[in-house]
Amino acid sequence: MYLIRRLAAPRLGLVGREARNRMTTHSDPVTAVSPDTRAGRAGGARASERGAATRSGLLAAAREVFISQGYAQAGVTDIVARAGASVGSLYHHYTGKAQLYFALFDELHRDQADRTRGAVRQARDAGVTDPMQLFLAGARAYLDACIDHRDLSRLFSRGDGPPGFEDVAQQQMTDWVARNTEFFARQGEPLDEAVAIVMTGAMMVAVAKVSRAEDSAHARRIADEVISVLSRLAFSPPGIPPPGLPRPGVAAAGVMQAGVVQAELP
Repeated sequence: MYLIRRLAAPRLGLVGREARNRMTTHSDPVTAVSPDTRAGRAGGARASERGAATRSGLLAAAREVFISQGYAQAGVTDIVARAGASVGSLYHHYTGKAQLYFALFDELHRDQADRTRGAVRQARDAGVTDPMQLFLAGARAYLDACIDHRDLSRLFSRGDGPPGFEDVAQQQMTDWVARNTEFFARQGEPLDEAVAIVMTGAMMVAVAKVSRAEDSAHARRIADEVISVLSRLAFSPPGIPPPGLPRPGVAAAGVMQAGVVQAELP
């Protein structure tokens, strides 16, 4: 609701009609913003955009250098030269090449997780309710992400990453096993932890294989065969080995089945 306030012109320095009738509200007062304030805000936004562009450029350059030279042989000067930046700007945005390496790993991991969730959601929307079928849909999407980024997957499996990287990768696998076990438990079909470890271990082997494939077509054939083997393992009746697989001893079943997955890969 607007109020018409009669203001004294001499007191506010207003003249004419503006002095006699000025519209204002109690709930939405007019606040003047100085040109300097507006300029400061615009300058801050531009600086933020420049900073984001610099970080993105450094990360892209680091990816190219790490892939071509390996982490151990890559130098900070190589990265900034490829990015067209300065050493100072790199250390302004990152603590060094190790943080760039971990940032690339996190970027790949986010893409893998997003694709996996999307595939499971799409399968559910299509009417799939069986937990194992949902797991396999997510597993295939995970492998597809690795195939589309084979250069990065290959980089992270070289074994020449920064100190602490192997611990991070191992923790990721441990977390993945836990999430898989929890997923089946939520669906009302608890999965034995050993089975979850076997399934996850087979996926880790598959990731290493597809990342080293000679081309995308070969990598996708590997992924198809891995999912086929996992499906046969998952849906075989208890105590009966899947078709084409030798009957393992009870104690060594998980280890031998995981080995078969690796042995059947090209």
